[in-house]
Amino acid sequence: MVSIKQLSFLRLKLNKSKEKSFVYRVLDEKEWSHFNRNKIFCGNLLDRKSGYIHLSKYNQLKSTIEIYFPKKKIVILKIDVDNLREKLVWEKSRDGEYFPHLYDKLILENVVKVDFFNA
Repeated sequence: MVSIKQLSFLRLKLNKSKEKSFVYRVLDEKEWSHFNRNKIFCGNLLDRKSGYIHLSKYNQLKSTIEIYFPKKKIVILKIDVDNLREKLVWEKSRDGEYFPHLYDKLILENVVKVDFFNA
């Protein structure tokens, strides 16, 4: 027999599995201008050297911005992971955390939201 507590946990788990998942990309103004104009982003120098486009989970954005984009005007792209399919790989990276890496180009139509900030 299943307890009320187990049912609540299962319901919560099922609801979470139906939620959309997102990853994020931080760009500087120049990268955004180029991406917006061409509708395709093949990565910056670090991405090309790494062989993939570096992305972040929401809770990784703050440290990514502090390390790679200090005191810059930035653009944060919100990307639905369903649009990236098998090209998105989660790999251990900075401080042993798993980060999303895109082994493909990023297409503008995959971006669901764009926010502009002064870091």
